[in-house]
Amino acid sequence: MRALRGAARARRALLALGLAIGLALGLCAPTWAHKASDAYATLADAPVPGGVAIHLSLVLKDLDAAVDTLDADNNRQLTWGEVRQAMPAVLEWVRAGVTARCDEAPLQPSWRFESLEQRSDGVYARLSATLACEPQGTLALDYRLMKDLDPTHRLLVAGTVEGHAVAGVLAPQGRSALALRGPGASPEADAMLALPKTGPAILVHFLPEGIHHIATGYDHLAFLLALLLPIVIWQRDRDRLMMDGHLRPGLKSLLTTVTGFTVGHSVTLVLATLGLIASPAWVEPAIALTIALSALLNLFPVRRVRSDVLALGFGLIHGLGFSNVMREAGVSGPLLPWALAGFNLGVEVGQLAGVALWCGAHLLLVRWSGYERYVVRGGSWALLVLALFWVVERVAGG
Repeated sequence: MRALRGAARARRALLALGLAIGLALGLCAPTWAHKASDAYATLADAPVPGGVAIHLSLVLKDLDAAVDTLDADNNRQLTWGEVRQAMPAVLEWVRAGVTARCDEAPLQPSWRFESLEQRSDGVYARLSATLACEPQGTLALDYRLMKDLDPTHRLLVAGTVEGHAVAGVLAPQGRSALALRGPGASPEADAMLALPKTGPAILVHFLPEGIHHIATGYDHLAFLLALLLPIVIWQRDRDRLMMDGHLRPGLKSLLTTVTGFTVGHSVTLVLATLGLIASPAWVEPAIALTIALSALLNLFPVRRVRSDVLALGFGLIHGLGFSNVMREAGVSGPLLPWALAGFNLGVEVGQLAGVALWCGAHLLLVRWSGYERYVVRGGSWALLVLALFWVVERVAGG
């Protein structure tokens, strides 16, 4: 029995160590953790019959990773002169990674550089081309940029095709081909993902993108963990937990905290995406600050501060961060509410999966005598350091 208890303690200690290492690895996470590697494509009907104009926006940090000659002096600071000089290599890279077909015939669009544009997560290069295809032909786009460089990369597509509003998402590692127009003239084209044009299709299409953005939103997950750390589901010693400022007992506390956070970020996500409120420039440092304050309250509790109220208030800030994704995707008109609903539903699915994973780890660790010291307090210190690192980095880079 003693050997079994020792093995159980060892497993719990290893799990706690794994959690701490996971937090430490967060130091390597992207600065703008709500904005993974995204590119944007805007579609419009071209003057030529059956043609579609495409405007492609690619962030310079992705181009720097893909084109060796972009940062010519390797000082990690791109200048307009370096971008202009490396643009032929950039256009060649785009020609190789973004292809199109009209029925069975491959298209060779002529990409050209238009301008640089500022978005919430950095400077983008805006390129354009025209996809010429007969009006009755099936026009398809295949997007493979960043496939071998960043598995989280996405292309968010929006605009109009044949006068109809359209929206969609392409992932080089997954669904990379999209039929922009036509039912398909071959088995390959018939099997291709069609650009969703109806509300329910848009909702289903954007649901996995919400899951993707919560899974890659390291600061969102860190904040959720900071909220959950002091909540003890297994109420082995209720009287001690009620008197201890660092721990809170009960499934009810878990449910109200998660619900508060869900309501908070859903409200501002909807309002900001619909343009009813603005997402300020300081929102990303503020998101990191919410993690630091939540971790600090775990270490030095204030009895009058309720976790569900804290989750609701700070969730309003996190929702503004999520709204940048949907606003910059360019989805508009009657499709926007459906895309927003699918994205937000995906965020909630991903959030619940994260909560479930934490609950499983919690139930394995909570009866360990070192739980409060190493998991709750140690984890909170790690989150505090991580969050302060993000605050400084984001203020300096903002």
